[in-house]
Amino acid sequence: MASRTELVYNSSISLDFVETFTYRHSRDVFNRLRLSRILEEARRMASRRIPVYVSDVDSLMMQYFDNGRRRRFIAFELKNMRPDVALIGRHVKVNGKQYELHYYFSRMAGIDFYYLVRVGKEYFLWNIARAPVKFEWLGSRERGTYDYYALVPKDYVAQIPEDELPRYLRDLIFEG
Repeated sequence: MASRTELVYNSSISLDFVETFTYRHSRDVFNRLRLSRILEEARRMASRRIPVYVSDVDSLMMQYFDNGRRRRFIAFELKNMRPDVALIGRHVKVNGKQYELHYYFSRMAGIDFYYLVRVGKEYFLWNIARAPVKFEWLGSRERGTYDYYALVPKDYVAQIPEDELPRYLRDLIFEG
């Protein structure tokens, strides 16, 4: 059942809850845009021109071990894409500049960073430190799709049906 239809026919989900959730989500999007614009204005005001790229991380998780004496950090980036956009031959395609930023952040912070790309009813998952990547400019200038992309070979990517993802992540993150 489509999400809007579920909200119409499932009266156990209150409209107040939906309104609050929608408002908070739109504020989150607005706040990220606001911060990006403030950072861009600060960059323009600086005495030196320094190129920057601003991005976010969808989820950052901290695990506790030994009664909190040791910690493990794991980052996740979640994408929802159509097959004709995400899958290019034997590769999964994602935004190149964002991927570079996540890769260097992962290396500098010493944390695992996983990409989860949802395509239809399955997910493509990989650790960016363990998968080779090539970067290319692809797309059409006329259609406005020409951009810098990261191409990750499917041989280094787990392809997981949607209903098996929780079990796969359990094994990967909590049991592995």
